[in-house]
Amino acid sequence: MKISMKIGALAAVAALSACSCLKSPDLDVSPVSNKSKYGEGAYAAGAAGKAGRMANADDVRSKFESEIVAGGYNNVYFDYDSAAIRSDAEASLKRFHDFAKTNNVQGVTVEGHCDERGTREYNLALGDRRAVAVKKYLVGMGMSPEQITTISYGKERPAAEGHDEGSWSKNRRGVLVLQ
Repeated sequence: MKISMKIGALAAVAALSACSCLKSPDLDVSPVSNKSKYGEGAYAAGAAGKAGRMANADDVRSKFESEIVAGGYNNVYFDYDSAAIRSDAEASLKRFHDFAKTNNVQGVTVEGHCDERGTREYNLALGDRRAVAVKKYLVGMGMSPEQITTISYGKERPAAEGHDEGSWSKNRRGVLVLQ
């Protein structure tokens, strides 16, 4: 009897510990689309957020590809297990912000990605925090929150295959994608 109670108590503690790692106290951006419990990312509902997207003109897309993507300014890299915007990402975000303002960008999606370490659920939540951090940074620079949607892919879409720090550092990222 005592052993089963101890096992039950340990199971309860383990379950509560697992849940607490998914909560993000730093998310104060109002939910926009599907009201995910981890922020506003659309990973929980898959592609459900697509209906509210604002499309950009073809010429803006072309400029985005040649000026932002070709220069690598659409990627924001993160440290291990972190959603904090690094100082080396500020130039990319400023470049995108200036581009968005000059070219009247109507909508952008910020994708949150992680490396392969950690559980699927943890990485989805971390990817969401990363995407929301990028959104908050851009909103702080003057972009409208309605222009920006977020989605987390966790570890499901790696940019680099490999099981070392070189690959992992390329997979811990936020990616700006025009809608």
